Amino acid sequence: MRRIGSSLATLGAAGVLAFAVPSSGFAANGFLVIDGVRHDNPTGCFEIPRLSTVFNVTDKPALVHDVPGCAGTFVRVVPPGLAVQVPGTHSVFVGEPAVDLLPPA
Repeated sequence: MRRIGSSLATLGAAGVLAFAVPSSGFAANGFLVIDGVRHDNPTGCFEIPRLSTVFNVTDKPALVHDVPGCAGTFVRVVPPGLAVQVPGTHSVFVGEPAVDLLPPA
């Protein structure tokens, strides 16, 4: 009986810890640099108002869209560890893309 109580207490503590540690399954680990501005653990859409260098130092690919707001499909992928020039009026998305953004398999 004592062993069951100890096991339940351990499971309860593990459950509390799991909910107490904030994390995002969608945020990229690392950072994204856009024209020298560092964005730590980026997630979501970043506007590119003018010609910019985008350096992806995360664990996820960055998706370049040819329109603001990361609308429509992406036109280029910036793999982790690479930098590219991105024209103005574009946008970059980092994180888990929606299913409709992925190219057909």
